[in-house]
Amino acid sequence: MMVPLKLFGSTTSPYARRLRMWMVHVDYEFVNIDIFSPEGREILKANNPTLKIPMLQEEDRIIYDSRVIFRYLNAKFMREETEWQYENNLTLIDAANDSFIELLLLQRSGVEPDSDLMFVKLQRERVASTMQVLEEHTAKGDFEYWNYGAISLYCLIDWLEFRELCDMSPYKALLAFKQSHSDKPEVIDTDPRL
Repeated sequence: MMVPLKLFGSTTSPYARRLRMWMVHVDYEFVNIDIFSPEGREILKANNPTLKIPMLQEEDRIIYDSRVIFRYLNAKFMREETEWQYENNLTLIDAANDSFIELLLLQRSGVEPDSDLMFVKLQRERVASTMQVLEEHTAKGDFEYWNYGAISLYCLIDWLEFRELCDMSPYKALLAFKQSHSDKPEVIDTDPRL
């Protein structure tokens, strides 16, 4: 009997969502956990020393981090070829996502997003830089194909709108990209608002 893959994450995590969308044709079980609840913390402590989601379990193997999970599954199923610009674009998406998550956590901890704290200023600087480059790369067609990179970009944009963390109006190419993919079944099925 084959042991199914288990993807641990939350329905609101952009990192878990990108994997759920990419794995649309993969047989796996999604385990939705609240990482801030005592039960969720225990699952993380028992399985992932980084205490983060997503994580993938296959038999007795646990794989941490969405990028590593993607690489593992991509090698297993041989779905996409990646090259340096593709990887650079994923790094840009991850950097923006990480900074926005840090800003959200600071805000939830009572630190104002317009604070003059060095950490906050560095996150805002990173956000401004990466979002502008993502806009440029989207406009020139870097995300033309619906692959893991494009899915990751979609999840970032939609999560920013969902969390109301960024005024997206200056980013015309990013908004057009999002609109062009918003009717895909895997996008609708994984909407964090549901």
